[in-house]
Amino acid sequence: MKLIINFPNDLLSQSLVQQKNIPCLCKIGINFEVHFQCLQYEKFGLVEDWDRKELEWRAPAGAGGAWTHHRCCVISLEPVSDGVYKIEDLSMFYEDMGWLPVLKNSIYVTPVGIWDEE
Repeated sequence: MKLIINFPNDLLSQSLVQQKNIPCLCKIGINFEVHFQCLQYEKFGLVEDWDRKELEWRAPAGAGGAWTHHRCCVISLEPVSDGVYKIEDLSMFYEDMGWLPVLKNSIYVTPVGIWDEE
């Protein structure tokens, strides 16, 4: 997965992308948006090269509304080029299940057993 975003060219933003487990808000509908509210001015970017089926095996969709997912998340990024970041790690928070990992080292993790096998 890749995040396409243009962070401001300031010290705070450049320091942010070097951190692990950055708090963010993920909104998934037709597009997959990642919102960073911890910056002085909220910024969001779009995720490319993601697989809805693989994501939903690890983080189930909600019901109704414009977003199938509207979740607090933590994300770790690796710069690829100007405005492009590889998503290294991604976990989503669910009130009833806690943190569900989606990506680790840029690979979809083994699902944590949220689906019945029946």
